Amino acid sequence: MSSEEGAALPASSKGSWGSFLKSIASFNGDLASMTAPAFILSTTSLTEFSAYWAEMPKLLVAPAAEKDPQKRAMLVLKWFLSTLKQQYASRNEKLGSEKKPLNPFLGELFMGKWEDQEGTTHLVSEQVSHHPPVTAYSIWNDKH
Repeated sequence: MSSEEGAALPASSKGSWGSFLKSIASFNGDLASMTAPAFILSTTSLTEFSAYWAEMPKLLVAPAAEKDPQKRAMLVLKWFLSTLKQQYASRNEKLGSEKKPLNPFLGELFMGKWEDQEGTTHLVSEQVSHHPPVTAYSIWNDKH
């Protein structure tokens, strides 16, 4: 393994990473049956990703009160861009790259609640299909 290739791995995992790469290179069969080492996985499930859309309730509810269509469109864009920033900022840059999120099991739920001057914003997210993977979610604010 080159020095750049394993730079993002903790020293304790470099041997496991090398073994995993060798097993992929010589594997015959269905890759779905292969077990990957746990250190390449994130601690976050895909059902938690919808929380990025609700983390800033003030921006989420702002378009609902705007009467002017152009200003409302700009507020939607502002909210959307803020969700991208949250997703990027949540990355673990210390490790140098993204980790694969955990695949949620069918029926897995994630619930969130944010309270601020705009009221209480709720999120319910559920894994509703495994093949194809589908996560359904609902975000609402009690005041808006």
